[in-house]
Amino acid sequence: MKTKLLLPLLLLLSLPLLAGNSAFAFEGNALRYYGNDIYSLGMGDTGASDVFRLNSGYGNPAMHNLNNRSLFSTGLIPGYNHYSSKDSLGNKYSHLDNSLDFPYFSLSIPIKQHRLGFQFSAHSSGVVANQREFAIIEAPDTLTVTEKHSMDRYIYRADLIYSFAWGRNSVGISGNYYLGHEIRNFQQDAGFEDFNTEEEIVRDYKNPGFTLGYIRRQDRFALGAYYSLGVNMKGEEVRTSIHATEDPLPYEHRIPPVYSASVTALPYPEFKLAADFHYEPWQAIDAVKYTDSWKAALGLAYEPAVREERQGVLSLPLRAGGSWRHLPFQAAGHEVNELALSLGVSLPLKGEVNRIDIGFQYSRRGNLDQNKLLDNSYLLMFGFTGFDILSKAPDRTAPREIPEKEDLGTW
Repeated sequence: MKTKLLLPLLLLLSLPLLAGNSAFAFEGNALRYYGNDIYSLGMGDTGASDVFRLNSGYGNPAMHNLNNRSLFSTGLIPGYNHYSSKDSLGNKYSHLDNSLDFPYFSLSIPIKQHRLGFQFSAHSSGVVANQREFAIIEAPDTLTVTEKHSMDRYIYRADLIYSFAWGRNSVGISGNYYLGHEIRNFQQDAGFEDFNTEEEIVRDYKNPGFTLGYIRRQDRFALGAYYSLGVNMKGEEVRTSIHATEDPLPYEHRIPPVYSASVTALPYPEFKLAADFHYEPWQAIDAVKYTDSWKAALGLAYEPAVREERQGVLSLPLRAGGSWRHLPFQAAGHEVNELALSLGVSLPLKGEVNRIDIGFQYSRRGNLDQNKLLDNSYLLMFGFTGFDILSKAPDRTAPREIPEKEDLGTW
């Protein structure tokens, strides 16, 4: 029991430290998580209707009831991000940075045809920091000025999930609680008091919402859909400088509703196809600042049956996929798009439901000529699923009374 709880506790303690990085963080939350697990992320970020496996991605709360075991699931995404930029004179700059993202953890508990659970996930994020140096020449002295500018944005979402299954249908509802912040910091240091300065804006906001989901399952085909309510998160804004800290002011941050549809099919017993589509009407919030956002994803999986003659890679579940996403904000007056390609494999562990999912994702966000910014990300993905920490195997070690052989005597 202690061993099973160690990994979840360590990951939970590290949660506040981890968020996704992007050079577009100054424009908005560039990274978006749609509630899928690491298996799905390795399959092009599809899976909102994939009922043909132990699915631990609860972006669609109707997914929550499709096994009879208590499940814990979580993931880690470490990697490298290569940023590129171009200034007004056509000069190009680049920087390589590392990142560590903690996309989700969840706990799911069955109660007959019902299921209860909890999930904490990264809704969206964007973290970046840059620095530049320039010289101010005023004879006879030369001052070298260093400017540092950073942005830390994130929104997390905590879900309480309930779902119910009857026949080939399942429905689910989750109560969502969003909480996030935005910290923008600017520093200027010239080693001379008249030039040194620091300013910071801190915004915190939160509010509840809910999500409704539905899945219809056939023998080799499944359809799913879900809707998340738009939320007006409220909080406060505090401005600080080297001179003073201003009084807090009310602040609001709105996110639009989410409309999602998904389909999963088994054209052959060992092959699976999945497609997901998400749409977010950001223009309804601010038609000048935002553009409607959407993401289309397609994935293919190979799920081999257990056979003695299969060994090595062909005995493991494999998958691949890709997605195209239109981001909700602009950069340098142009829209921003994102291409992501991914691969994945699953490694079964001891136990009926335990497994490790491993994946790799490459993403390219933006266009250097149009947006003056470009992200290239190379990410490893590790998912841990199973670890039935609530169930307990029956104790069969207690002594048992063994009846003695009856002596029937001689006839």
